[in-house]
Amino acid sequence: MPVENLGSLLDIPEIQDELSGLGEDYELEVSQDASTPDSINSLAAGEADMALVTTESFGGAIVGDAVPSGLTAIATDFWDAHPDYFGFEIYSLPDSDVTDPEDLEGASLGVNATGTGIHAVFEKQLDNMGMSSDDVEYNEQGFATFVEGLEDGIFDAAIFPGLYAVTPRNQDFNLVFSSQDAFGDEFENGYPFAYTVSTGDALDNKGEQIQSWGDDYLEVVDYIESNRDEVVSLAADHFEIDEGQLDEFFMTENDYYRDEIEIDEEALQGIMDELAALEILDEQFDVGEHVTNEYIT
Repeated sequence: MPVENLGSLLDIPEIQDELSGLGEDYELEVSQDASTPDSINSLAAGEADMALVTTESFGGAIVGDAVPSGLTAIATDFWDAHPDYFGFEIYSLPDSDVTDPEDLEGASLGVNATGTGIHAVFEKQLDNMGMSSDDVEYNEQGFATFVEGLEDGIFDAAIFPGLYAVTPRNQDFNLVFSSQDAFGDEFENGYPFAYTVSTGDALDNKGEQIQSWGDDYLEVVDYIESNRDEVVSLAADHFEIDEGQLDEFFMTENDYYRDEIEIDEEALQGIMDELAALEILDEQFDVGEHVTNEYIT
């Protein structure tokens, strides 16, 4: 999703002008997928060298050998469920009978796609309540349609990422639960949720270019921290997002925890083991074989 994914900011020409390697050491082509499983398919088909993926799609791709040359996580984008920052929020309409996790049984739930980290948040909370996916109905739509979907009765509750959570929060929708409620007992400091990954073929054949990308990624993070208001304006214009909505979310207490760019192998192993325990992943795997920090240090 634009902006939530810091790497997407590399697509903005005014920010590109601030980078040292872009256009000299490599050419950047940025595309947008509807969900991270779609991004995995692009990687598997050789249509992309790198992509932003989330917990469930990354783990599922590794366990299922979805990408022939393998996948390696090379940079963290953001964490979920950190106690001091935003965690995915599940809302229902102000007059809804679904106001607590206990009310989810039999409910229709809005997700962007199953097989995603977003989906895993629901699955974790259902497990906490002694329920499973058999007790609910998932409906897949784009995040931008979730408020309308609730109002039209397509689903009873929907999960909102940071950018889109601004609207239900400001309209006093019912906050049914958050990621902190779902994962807080096991992950009191949150867990790494989204990260840039690369295929094995890309690392083997385009290692120097990916290193240059890593240098630019670090530059972008520094630039954002020093020029936050300018970045909000540029991103709103480039991605055609309401600037007020973006300003209320980006790099505020309503944004995700983003202070750890390096891959935290222990924390990532912990969430993958949890997904395996929830039977979201078919089996556990050694995260250490699929991560590296060499491109962002």
